Amino acid sequence: MNKVTTQNIIHVMSKNNEPAIKARSGDKLIVETAKPGIPDEVFTKDYNVEPFPKRILSITGPIYIEDCNAGDVLKIDIQSIDLDSAGKMWMGQWMGLLMDEVDHCFLKKVTVENGFVNFSKNIKIPIMPMIGTIGVAPAGDDIACLYPGLHGGNMDVPAVTTGNTVYLPVQVEGGLLSLGDVHAAMGAGEVLGTGVEIGSTVEIVVTVEKNRRLDAPYVETPISFEFVSSHADLLTACKEATKTAIAFVQNKNNCSFDEAYALVGQTGNLKIAQVVNPIFTVSMEVLKAVLVT
Repeated sequence: MNKVTTQNIIHVMSKNNEPAIKARSGDKLIVETAKPGIPDEVFTKDYNVEPFPKRILSITGPIYIEDCNAGDVLKIDIQSIDLDSAGKMWMGQWMGLLMDEVDHCFLKKVTVENGFVNFSKNIKIPIMPMIGTIGVAPAGDDIACLYPGLHGGNMDVPAVTTGNTVYLPVQVEGGLLSLGDVHAAMGAGEVLGTGVEIGSTVEIVVTVEKNRRLDAPYVETPISFEFVSSHADLLTACKEATKTAIAFVQNKNNCSFDEAYALVGQTGNLKIAQVVNPIFTVSMEVLKAVLVT
């Protein structure tokens, strides 16, 4: 079985990145993802006088998939996410939804055991492992791993978890798939600026799908499809995800725009994935139960 370790860390998704390994369609892969790399001392400084830390996201990869070309679709089945035993969460004046309203740093270290995050002596949070960042290399300019987009990237969609499948539009030869930024738990929106950041070992199966068109990432769960959109304007992201969902329903149900729009309007779930990265991410969930085929 192919394995990619944290010796293969990138900070930028790029068509020029050297592959960590090569794989074939249908291969099962093991990917180690990094522990939170930000040092504890970052949170001891006074940022009324110190410059804010630079936000850098470390992920593992890239993986070159043979016979995978621009225009193909890369299907990633997430088979397991094995979490480390310790994680961190933090916020400061440079990150989080309320960063303009805080005047100090906050760091909380937690342990993870028996299916729970030990938030405090009296509070345990059920683990909800998810992959915050997963994407392929863009055809154009390099994109920092902190950013989401049509390539995937730092989407922070909670549905990117064990038992679900991510679909990404391939832009360059080999796809150059990378992933990381795993969370033991994270509330929708990631309003703190972090989830429970933690190292992990992820097991996936990658499959190249030919002869189909895909304009944006989406996630398939046992009961639904979630169409993902990222944009600097939150309302625009909401509209794009909704339009993608409507088009999908039109095609599946062989119905008019009006009928598909009405069906999505009454049964769809518009979800905010994150509002703390430089570009926001949302998803529109369509239940399989309302699809004819």
